[in-house]
Amino acid sequence: MHPNKAGVSPFGKLAVLGISILLLGGCRLVITTDETGYITSASGSSDCDQASCAITITEKFTDTFTAVPAEGYRFVRWTGLCKDTVTSTCKVSLAPLTEKFKELDGDVQLAAVFEPASTSRPWYRDSDSDNYGAANISKLAFKQPSGFVGNKLDCDDSNASVYPRARELADGLDNNCDGRIDEGLASIRFYIDRDRDGFGDPATSRLELVQPSGYVVNKLDCNDYRAQDNPDAEEIIDNFDNDCDGSIDEGANTYYPDADGDGFGAPAGAIQSAVPVPGYVRSKSDCDDNNAEIFPGANERFDSADNDCDGAIDEGFSPRLFYRDIDGDGFGDATRSVSDITAPAGYVSNSRDNCVNISNPDQADSDNDGIGDACDAFTDSDADGARDSADNCPAVYNPNQSDRDNDGLGDACDPIDNSGGNGGGCSVTAEEQLMLDTVNAVRASARQCGANGSFPAVPPLAWSCALESAALTHSTDMANNNFFSHTGSNGQSVGSRATQAGYVWSTVGENIAAGGSLSSVAAVVQAWVNSPGHCENLMRSSFTELGASKYSNTSTYGVYWTQVFGRPR
Repeated sequence: MHPNKAGVSPFGKLAVLGISILLLGGCRLVITTDETGYITSASGSSDCDQASCAITITEKFTDTFTAVPAEGYRFVRWTGLCKDTVTSTCKVSLAPLTEKFKELDGDVQLAAVFEPASTSRPWYRDSDSDNYGAANISKLAFKQPSGFVGNKLDCDDSNASVYPRARELADGLDNNCDGRIDEGLASIRFYIDRDRDGFGDPATSRLELVQPSGYVVNKLDCNDYRAQDNPDAEEIIDNFDNDCDGSIDEGANTYYPDADGDGFGAPAGAIQSAVPVPGYVRSKSDCDDNNAEIFPGANERFDSADNDCDGAIDEGFSPRLFYRDIDGDGFGDATRSVSDITAPAGYVSNSRDNCVNISNPDQADSDNDGIGDACDAFTDSDADGARDSADNCPAVYNPNQSDRDNDGLGDACDPIDNSGGNGGGCSVTAEEQLMLDTVNAVRASARQCGANGSFPAVPPLAWSCALESAALTHSTDMANNNFFSHTGSNGQSVGSRATQAGYVWSTVGENIAAGGSLSSVAAVVQAWVNSPGHCENLMRSSFTELGASKYSNTSTYGVYWTQVFGRPR
């Protein structure tokens, strides 16, 4: 490993904050590193840039170690001996045990954890510059913001003398962040009594030997800023818990103004009262308190008002356009419509019929010319003048029908020249050819893709080297960065990846899959066929080319597949 001499830890200022002292008999200090960084020593005699370095401790040993990240990495934390230190520098003291306890010897581990500097992570505000951050103030960023650190262990980020493992003082504060105040320094806890009502605030206390001024020994106050609120007070209706029983204005009810006298009140203008008040009611569900005919439960009328307060106006009464469905296939003629509240017989709510006189419930239009196949005598999907049944590349515009290698597949969608090698195209592996053949076998038959609908048989796809490159890029990215998503770790979409691979496209799509059980072409294609969205991509007639790639490693799913479909511009 070639060490990189970069840096200061992004997780705290460069300071010796960790001091670890162990007494061990005849032990070894074992330092481990990897390619992400190495460990140096102040003495220079304990540096380690190997996978493992062992230092035998035969006498008192003291040194200061610094975790140094490799190029492109940053320090995260120590493990082993310095695990409680949050900076990249840790002072270590070790000494052997006496002969009596020599059998207790053993290895002491020291290692550091680094992460890629390109990793986005939370950083925590360190207002008091004590190297410990506040858990409630953070930023998500790739680079450490000024005034922020990589840990959230501070329990008071406004006081530099308060942080984990600080020395506890008799000052009414939890100096060492262990959840206790002045432990071991005082014996009686007193609670502040700001309002001088004889009852203390449970949230503010201190341990003392004698009672301080302004403090009491109980913590029974529920509002230490109002002397009239304490356990001995009587409850009154003032929106406060006067008697500290956990209830506010118990015995009082909320009443809402009922201006129109329909028995339902308006939400605004509420009052509290222990007895009913004229002109007020307990309900606040009126949506128009100026009209006695509008209230919850009223009969809805066709009058442009929400009579029953259900949030809808004239529901069941609003007129709309309906379109003539002459052939009864559920699709209407856009040129013949009527306006009505409900659909007249022979009319539907949509105007999408592409063959108004012949029933065609699937609205198939193979050549996308706006005339449904049911009444279109000439189907030419790519609009090149050649009927689909005779076109050697029916999904790609190719009016001259050229086929230089005479393999029956037109040059417009044939990336491989079979007349002499592959014509300069990329080399297709046996697994890639199997993927192409399997996908084209799926496309050769009409198919029901679950809730996404049924799809007719479509022309075969051709292999694209550029799309294969885009697929390999994404499979490798998912495997190496241990995630599963169509969005890459750098935020790129499938379109961006295809363009980056040199593919000039008019449309692209993508299927992904992961898992050890999907290692074969047959298994992964069947899984895609069983998934409506993936199945639809396999059957899309708008796609003419395919590139696919599998990448395997030891990450969560092990095997990662990507299929990229496209149609060149």
